[in-house]
Amino acid sequence: MARVNSTGKESSSNFSPDNGTGLAVRTAIKDIFESLRTVNSAAGDPSGSANLAAYQLHINTDTNKLKIRNAANSDFVELGDVSQTNFGFLPTSGGTLTGVLTGSTGSNSAPSLNFGDSGTGLFKTGTNQIGLTFAGSEKIILDQNGVTLQAQSDIRFADSDSSNYIALQAPATVSSNVTLTLPATDSPVNGYALISNGSGQLSWGEAGGGAEGGGNDEIFWENDQIITSNYSITNGKNAGSFGPITIQSGVTVTVGSGETWTVV
Repeated sequence: MARVNSTGKESSSNFSPDNGTGLAVRTAIKDIFESLRTVNSAAGDPSGSANLAAYQLHINTDTNKLKIRNAANSDFVELGDVSQTNFGFLPTSGGTLTGVLTGSTGSNSAPSLNFGDSGTGLFKTGTNQIGLTFAGSEKIILDQNGVTLQAQSDIRFADSDSSNYIALQAPATVSSNVTLTLPATDSPVNGYALISNGSGQLSWGEAGGGAEGGGNDEIFWENDQIITSNYSITNGKNAGSFGPITIQSGVTVTVGSGETWTVV
């Protein structure tokens, strides 16, 4: 490691030896070649306006950083760490990134991260929000609230060979936000449907179809005549059935102390 020395760094160039005896000039030239051979390496950065030039390379042995002087000859630009493989940079073939990767904000038409299609990728839509854009159109937002599908986009469930799918989507116009919360378990009774309590809480229950009748009549309420599965009247509810009703052997209907079951 070597860096050419001078007793007058601010006034004379270390790379331009003064006239002198043959030995003195030879020694100065030897110092210059040694400095070039070791990329002007020494502790700290070179100093002295006469010793600095645009595009000048050096290694700071205190930090192992390779630096180059900028085009304006006003500052040094760090190129990498000579003690690290690939100067500490991630090679194009891939590897492990140990630091934080920060990208630009981007936009839906020019996402900050794309995979070859310039209008398809990831970008920052707002504070703590990431947007997914496809062909320049924002379709998905990810944030602390969850996943939002934009512009009535589908959520699709494909069949086994992905030739067809079942899609769910929001209506064209929604006047206010609606959250539907699923029940914690599967239906205890075959044939039950998801029903809402009017506040978005879904539960399993018998979907009331209303009265039936011929044509457009809604007159007749129908129920089964044989109870084949255990059942408990819902707390705080009363129940009614049209009889006669038969309860199969081994089947229990539980009516709580605050509920009633009326068979008409």
